[in-house]
Amino acid sequence: MNGRRVIGLTAALILGGGAAAYVLLARAEAPPLYRLARIEQGPLVSAITATGTMSALVTVEVSSQLSGQIAELNADFNSRVSKGQVLARLNGDQLDARLAQAAADLDSARASLAQQQAQQDKARADVANAKANVANADAQVVRADLALREAERDLVRRQDLRGRGVIAAADLEKAETAARSAQAQRVAALAQKQQAEAGVASAEASLEVGIAQIGVARAQVAQREAALQLVRVDANRSVIRSPIDGVVVNRAVNSGQTVAASLSAPTLFTIAQDLRHMEVLANIDEADIGRVREGMPVRFTVNAFPGDPFVGTVAQVRLAPKEDQNVVTYIVVITVDNPEMRLLPGMTANLRITVDERPSALKIPNAALRFRPPGVEPPADAPAVPSGGGEGGRAAQALEAATRRVADGLALDESRRRDVAALATEARDRFLALDAEGGDPERRRTAAARIRSETLARVAALLDPAQRERFEGLVEPRRTAETTRTVWIPGSAGPVGVPLRLGIGDGSVTEVIAGDLRAGQEVIIGVAPPDRDNRRGPRLGF
Repeated sequence: MNGRRVIGLTAALILGGGAAAYVLLARAEAPPLYRLARIEQGPLVSAITATGTMSALVTVEVSSQLSGQIAELNADFNSRVSKGQVLARLNGDQLDARLAQAAADLDSARASLAQQQAQQDKARADVANAKANVANADAQVVRADLALREAERDLVRRQDLRGRGVIAAADLEKAETAARSAQAQRVAALAQKQQAEAGVASAEASLEVGIAQIGVARAQVAQREAALQLVRVDANRSVIRSPIDGVVVNRAVNSGQTVAASLSAPTLFTIAQDLRHMEVLANIDEADIGRVREGMPVRFTVNAFPGDPFVGTVAQVRLAPKEDQNVVTYIVVITVDNPEMRLLPGMTANLRITVDERPSALKIPNAALRFRPPGVEPPADAPAVPSGGGEGGRAAQALEAATRRVADGLALDESRRRDVAALATEARDRFLALDAEGGDPERRRTAAARIRSETLARVAALLDPAQRERFEGLVEPRRTAETTRTVWIPGSAGPVGVPLRLGIGDGSVTEVIAGDLRAGQEVIIGVAPPDRDNRRGPRLGF
């Protein structure tokens, strides 16, 4: 009887203790559960992804400068052509007629020139003849002067003899008549001389006119020669030739078709120079363009061969920006070898530009870098990107810190320091105004990136060429130096923060340079969602 009482009392005590434990467990709050991810060791590539369009290195549109009908067509799609090869000919009947007319006009101008030259020779002969007449008139004047002097001397002698009564009056009269005749002959000789001199002047004027006419005739010959050459140029242009060695990728005309080149030159053919060497024109966002350098390797695929990778090299970063809906991009030219001619112009290339790579890196998920336990403030080294919620001020602080690094690192003078500080203050006002607008966070992030790039471009404009070479390294130290972040691992009393130094990343994982973590260790990436059964108390298995 006593044994049964002991057994009953014991059972009652056990049931009471279990009920009390159940009540206590039911009233206790369950600790939060976290989602975990494992740290891995392996290769890591930091790359920029983009899309671009395949094109030939050199593409030439062959046009016609003349209007006319296509009389001959010697090239078609995919035809291989060489430089100078005849691709097409325009109907040349009208050009042949114009060529014959221009040649006849030239012959006429040359005949006119020959006639003017003959007239010039005649004018020269007339001048010589007139000068000879002047010389003859001079001689006659001299003879008339001699005859006059002789007649005057004879008259004086006879007058003296007459005064002494030696000669008759008739002899004196003859002497007077002879003197008057000699005087008249001298006057006539002088008049003849003046007439001969006038003839010389007239002949010389005629010669000058002939010389001027020859100049006009020569100018007409040159004009006719130019007109003939112009027709010959048009005749040559009627023959469409290939300007380069390449492949015809497009033909826009057919034989017998009429082309009109009145306002613009119509395109007849499109020729790609050498499809064994091609290029990709990729649009890279302004946030990534600073990491792109000439010579970087590029891997890409095309939709025509989805399983086959192709390789290329960054050849050029074009400075001209493109803006579309407030998104600024820059064109990056990537050269590609195409020995098997598999890549064709117009194909879309899915690019991956390799910025940096590690053969074996300790990789942590980016989700772990973004996680913060509830109630923990964001670390001071978190990226300052204005995305609403008052972070515009942080973005302004980051930009001001960058401008201070530039001013200190380049040892700017006071004048330039004031200019740089003024630009940073202006950017701060724009950041805060953008933060106050609210609205779409993505739009504000894009606008903030544009404000930052514009401000840095204005700061760079204040520097000399030598300073600009160091400018980017001072503005963006995070691109060349390691960053520091804090991640969280599960601990017995809750999450434990572990500071890390980080390296490159590929968008999903980031390299761990230094920190108290190892491969295979788990880190917290988020809070696990609550269980659907929200009833308090332990779950019993019965």
